[in-house]
Amino acid sequence: MKKSDFINLLSDSLNEYNEIDVSLSADLIQKSISESLKKRRRIEIRGFGSFCIRDRKSIRARNPKSGETIELQKRSIPYFRASKALKDRVN
Repeated sequence: MKKSDFINLLSDSLNEYNEIDVSLSADLIQKSISESLKKRRRIEIRGFGSFCIRDRKSIRARNPKSGETIELQKRSIPYFRASKALKDRVN
């Protein structure tokens, strides 16, 4: 499902709000999650899951085209863990 599909689904089920309001709300939620993760804060949405930042250490990798060995820097990645309730609903 794309973001536009999600917004259309929400605006269809929330008749009292127009599509622009739903779109702005979805953008605000996405921005809030991104900003919290940037500040390395954990986000927990009960019944859905939690988002956090995990650190990856630097590694040596190989460029498949040239065969040259390169050093990949230490990096942080977003991580999502589904809640038990979400897992139960999916299965």
